[in-house]
Amino acid sequence: MQTRPPQEITVVDDGSTDKSVEVIRSFGDKVKLIQQANQCPGAARNAGLRIATGKFIQFQDSDDLFSLNKLEAQAKLLEQTGADIAFSPWVKLKIEGCKVTLENHVLQQKMPPSKLSLACWWLRGWSTVFQSLLFRRSFLDKVGFYRTDLMPSEDTEFFFRMLTASPRVAFTDAALMLYRLHDVNKITQDEGTSRSRRVLDWARCLHCMMERGEETGLKIDPATRAIFLAGIRKHLRFMPADAPKDLVGKLSARVAGLPGWRLTTVEKGLRLTEQIRLRSRGSRWLPAYQAGALTEKQRGLISALGFEIS
Repeated sequence: MQTRPPQEITVVDDGSTDKSVEVIRSFGDKVKLIQQANQCPGAARNAGLRIATGKFIQFQDSDDLFSLNKLEAQAKLLEQTGADIAFSPWVKLKIEGCKVTLENHVLQQKMPPSKLSLACWWLRGWSTVFQSLLFRRSFLDKVGFYRTDLMPSEDTEFFFRMLTASPRVAFTDAALMLYRLHDVNKITQDEGTSRSRRVLDWARCLHCMMERGEETGLKIDPATRAIFLAGIRKHLRFMPADAPKDLVGKLSARVAGLPGWRLTTVEKGLRLTEQIRLRSRGSRWLPAYQAGALTEKQRGLISALGFEIS
């Protein structure tokens, strides 16, 4: 239903046990199906990326939605600007029948403030979802594939790798991505990603990010470095007793680079700042998210999908 139909649609079935394959095959040659034994999200996306032939790449999860003009607006933006990544707003919502209930803010109404690099915003806690973006294939070829030893933080590591590869980015508010909130089929709630496993996975991701920053010579301002290290120190408090000692040692050594009192002050400051944002703006989101109210244009994009906003 996209106003600019995709050149190809590839669905990777990562060992599903429901009727996914039956449904996918019902589309005939409109959809290319890849079947593989259950591995991980990174391996599934790599499988699709390896056979993709398009100039631009759109990742999409099975439960989220695009405004009907998403591909058209973002592809046009990449063509006009020569950028590697197209950004657009996205919103978290719940869908019940034809009614949608939105969170109180739409995210990424604008790009993060330019006072910091996107990589530094990332180290400060900003993030995004790949579904809201459109990528130039040649840029992804430069960055490489997903790591398959991380889950569920594979997206975080992959995007940080992108942000440290000097991407050209562009933004359009013409499109909207709908990120569905629900309590089923979430990777982070699967039996394979228990709390202790997620804690370890995030610790490995943090270590990967530190190594990547050093490899690329990423310039990190003192405030960003302190915020990032404070986050690592906080995470170390949740590490399971059987966590790999070498991983704990490497993270602890980084944290030791700043005095404990300073990191404690940073932690307290971050909590206080979040409370102030909640009281003054009704939003917990960092400034990098550029959170804002739903616009009339965005209301129209949601209505065009056949939904009523409750």
